[in-house]
Amino acid sequence: MSGTLADPLLPVALQELKLLENGKEWQIDQTLSELVSLTPVRGKLRAMHRGNVLELEGVASTIVTLCCDRCLQHFNHPLSFRTREVLWLGEQARHDGIAPETVLEGNLEVLELDADALCESLDPSSDFDPEHWVFEQLNLQLPVVNRCGEGCPGPNLSAAGSLQEPVIDPRWAALKNLES
Repeated sequence: MSGTLADPLLPVALQELKLLENGKEWQIDQTLSELVSLTPVRGKLRAMHRGNVLELEGVASTIVTLCCDRCLQHFNHPLSFRTREVLWLGEQARHDGIAPETVLEGNLEVLELDADALCESLDPSSDFDPEHWVFEQLNLQLPVVNRCGEGCPGPNLSAAGSLQEPVIDPRWAALKNLES
């Protein structure tokens, strides 16, 4: 990242994040322990404690090797994400049917949100693990079906490594005779 040093993606206590007025930013340029990739993960991440929620914004990319589900050949696949996520911190009263609002609690901005709209939550006395969060975001970008591309040769149904004619199902043998 043009002249800036990457920050290690070490867990940080949510209580420490709460004390940082501008949140915490990480420049990412490293491999992740949970993701096997050809290139280091590069990007940036910002975490901002907002009282009852943790606001996360990040962008990152890397290249992974996948196995084609059709021809079983390995191929390189780029992974990247650009996302913004809000994680609920602890148990708060639910505000069903109320539009989100922002209120100030002392000097700390607190977002009034519908807890049912948030699907992820963290214990406010725990740590935020930025490396695991980046891993999760990249993992969500993996394809459901791995295809090496439009030129995929498909499955090789001939006997492995043999120069013989492929084995034909005897029920289709009559059709094979029509080709000649």
